[in-house]
Amino acid sequence: MEQETPLLNNCEASNTTHDTPDDDGIHLTAASERNEKTWRRIDHRTLLLNCLWTLLPRYLHPEGRKEYSKAKLHPTAYLDAVRGYAAVIVFFYHGWKETTLWVFRLPFIRTFILGGPGMVAVFFVISGYVLSYRMLKLIRNQESALLLDAFSSSMFRRWLRLYGSTSVATFIAACCVSLGWFIPLPDLAQPTFLAQMWNWLLSTIAFSNPFANIDGWMHPGVFFTPYLGQMWTIPIEYRGSIILFCFAISAAKLSVRSRMLYLWVVVLLCYFWRCVYIPEFLLGMFIAELSFLRHPERLGRPTLPMEENEKLSSRHSKLWQLSKAIATPIGSSIALVIGILLLGQPDPPNLGAAGPFPFQYLVHFIPPWFGDAAYTFWLSIGAFLVILALDSCTILQQPFTWGFSQYIGDLSFGIYAIHVLWIDVLYLKVLVPWQAIYLGDSYPAYIPGILVLSICMMWSADYFRRVDRLIVNLSRWLQTISFQKWQ
Repeated sequence: MEQETPLLNNCEASNTTHDTPDDDGIHLTAASERNEKTWRRIDHRTLLLNCLWTLLPRYLHPEGRKEYSKAKLHPTAYLDAVRGYAAVIVFFYHGWKETTLWVFRLPFIRTFILGGPGMVAVFFVISGYVLSYRMLKLIRNQESALLLDAFSSSMFRRWLRLYGSTSVATFIAACCVSLGWFIPLPDLAQPTFLAQMWNWLLSTIAFSNPFANIDGWMHPGVFFTPYLGQMWTIPIEYRGSIILFCFAISAAKLSVRSRMLYLWVVVLLCYFWRCVYIPEFLLGMFIAELSFLRHPERLGRPTLPMEENEKLSSRHSKLWQLSKAIATPIGSSIALVIGILLLGQPDPPNLGAAGPFPFQYLVHFIPPWFGDAAYTFWLSIGAFLVILALDSCTILQQPFTWGFSQYIGDLSFGIYAIHVLWIDVLYLKVLVPWQAIYLGDSYPAYIPGILVLSICMMWSADYFRRVDRLIVNLSRWLQTISFQKWQ
């Protein structure tokens, strides 16, 4: 290192310098004393630079970019990026769903700006796929002991994984409420900070009740935390996860064909009961089943899966024939286009004869008993088709395997959890008034504010991800010290 050279020179010069005692009575040469001061300045400067470097988003670090290299990707890593971009669309939806710019309301385009409700369905389908993937692998390999371990671990850690990170987000919101920066509900603010924290604690305990009655769709009386209204999806995510785990265990001993038949029976019944979030999780599991049919090498032992594939591709397996048809680039592209179109469904007040194409016609095919849950019907089917298309065609997955896409996927929970805070605290209260004074109200005038808001939101989501990883590690640590190993 370059700093080592002065140290050697000072050692050589020590024979001609006079000794000076330090505060502790230890004699140091004048050159050594100068060297110590130099290193102290270097250490302080290095420490400061390291601290500033740490504050930057991880994607700006060289090591951070290497972390997202394609060589290390799991076959289903593209789903993380899909979830990240879905969170970004929710951010656009909550910030600019009232936009009057006509181009954002065109079919297909509206999905990427106004498709927030559809992205929630995408979240649930992806969760069903990801959470069931390992269990299905163990079921197909008939590894019952490891399956029990996986089931127990997933059930044990799921509550803390979801509600732990959510409580961090609501705590930040509670602090903003106490400061008067963020008032989501009129009566939420408390007279003192301690009273606000007590209110937040009681709200968090009530919100994290796993036995609470939930309907599974957004309406005025939905079960949610008053500090962050968009987190109404977390109780549904938890309930859907537990149902998925229980279904996987109940179907573990079934053959592949029987398990798929069982799955579709439950899916159809849940549509009849208008519990649409459960089919969304189970349809994700169904897509994972198809992925193992197409890629038996992912099971780690190709002999048995090849025999299963021969059985499933016989004349009795229409499902395999359909899977092969969808897996072609043309079939996947058609499914993707239809899915994106359906995910652009307007909000319930506009879901009818006055809605955009083709929903003025599709609304008549929604079962009449759905009532205020009617908007969930086509969104669930659209989310299923999009994930099915992406999983069936590796060409369509490529944009989601890029390093930046993987980074966005890593930030998905943080983007979803805190974007409303930034919209309300920074954009509406600071940037919009500044824009009105200096830039006017033309459409280009909104661009600087949107860019500043997006940078701040992404940056804070990077920090939130670090806290989220601490909670994940905490759940793993609790599992490690609590679980006992069976012989």
